[in-house]
Amino acid sequence: MHQRTKRPIEVMSLNHYIMGHATYQNILEKTFREHIPEVEFYSLHLTDYFKSDLLGRVIYWFLKQQLPGADKADYDFHRFRTEWANSFFARRCLEKALKNYQPDVIHIHTQAIAYLAVPLFKKYASVVSIDYTHALLAKEHPYPASITYQPIIAIEKKCFTHAAHIITWSERARNSVISDYGISPKKVTAIAPPVPLEFFTKIIPRRTTREKLPRLLFVGNDFQRKGGEDVLNVFLESCTNICELDIVTNSDLNLPVLPNLRVHRGVRPLSTEILELYQNADIFVMPTHEDCYPMVFIEAMGAGLPSIGTTVMGVPELVQNGINGLTIKAGDRTALKQAIIKLVENPELRLSMGEAGRKIAQEKYDAVSNCDKIAEIFANSLCR
Repeated sequence: MHQRTKRPIEVMSLNHYIMGHATYQNILEKTFREHIPEVEFYSLHLTDYFKSDLLGRVIYWFLKQQLPGADKADYDFHRFRTEWANSFFARRCLEKALKNYQPDVIHIHTQAIAYLAVPLFKKYASVVSIDYTHALLAKEHPYPASITYQPIIAIEKKCFTHAAHIITWSERARNSVISDYGISPKKVTAIAPPVPLEFFTKIIPRRTTREKLPRLLFVGNDFQRKGGEDVLNVFLESCTNICELDIVTNSDLNLPVLPNLRVHRGVRPLSTEILELYQNADIFVMPTHEDCYPMVFIEAMGAGLPSIGTTVMGVPELVQNGINGLTIKAGDRTALKQAIIKLVENPELRLSMGEAGRKIAQEKYDAVSNCDKIAEIFANSLCR
């Protein structure tokens, strides 16, 4: 990265700080601090502010209430109220922080907490990063639930219009921002979420023998949504004699006691334990039912593992069918069984797909390279 200013660009970054977004923020913090001195990255964690804002929590509680039976159709606009509540908290958090710190750039991830911060975009160069759009979600959810996305889409468009730049995790999301919201392509850039691949460089894909069965690895705290029940069902019914299964989750599970079935709880991202599980695995499998852009597939690629994913949302950009893994229709347990057996019975295919995935990871997801691209956007946003 070329030096752009005499002093570092001061960036205040606010993250939703849940699930994979927390991992994203932690990687940004570490990478900018250790590798990109041209950016002073000051990170705010919304969950920390939430604990200290009593008034905000009370208002948040009222907005989050849901009427009975509205969880699927969303006829009470619970989704919109939740987004508004999250953005309300984020605005209060930003305003409090801005009393003590005046950044050059405000960075917000994701747009779900940026809606009410739009007035601040007139005072500060602002970059919003996203994993998906609600316009895409509306297309993927059946009527009448799709209708309730419309007010979110309206405020989302306002957010995108006033931001200096929008960073999307995928080309699919970038195309949606441009076509569904009418935003100029010049202010929308797809930069995949960065992953510190150096954690995975020492992992060497295993060559299994008859004495060592291939090992499947599933990672997902939201066990049902991530397809964990599908994996477990297929494994117990058809695969206990041909492979082993490691499950990483914090969900409560009632599992049979089998020597080749293991559950690991409390495993943190990029920890020694998760890296050991990647090292001991042969196939990564997460047939998720709904996922915008699950970063765990990038970790599997970095570890040189072939992946089994689904054709939902942004997953096909990560798991390219026939190249670095196999994709199936979500919920199709017959297809999942066939995919598992295909990779279990073909060690050379596993190795070739794993190598292809590792190459993709190095080219597309390297933390320093991608954070350098983000730094370029921070710098260019000052010229807007």
